[in-house]
Amino acid sequence: MYPLYYVLVTIASIIALVGTIVIARNVMKPENTTSAEDDAKQLKDDHNNSGSIPLLTTIYVITFAVTLILVWIFII
Repeated sequence: MYPLYYVLVTIASIIALVGTIVIARNVMKPENTTSAEDDAKQLKDDHNNSGSIPLLTTIYVITFAVTLILVWIFII
């Protein structure tokens, strides 16, 4: 039964890692703004976009919850 738990933890960790890498690549993409007007317009539009923090938080909350559940199972 323990190998199943190890597999679950490994899968959850890999999913969290892949999700983090995908988000980081999206953040690192170069932007093609060429003028001050474009920069100002982008900043105005960004206040509606909350960024990647909620998605990263969700990924790590799920990973932490799975880890806590598995630790609880090992203790009992």
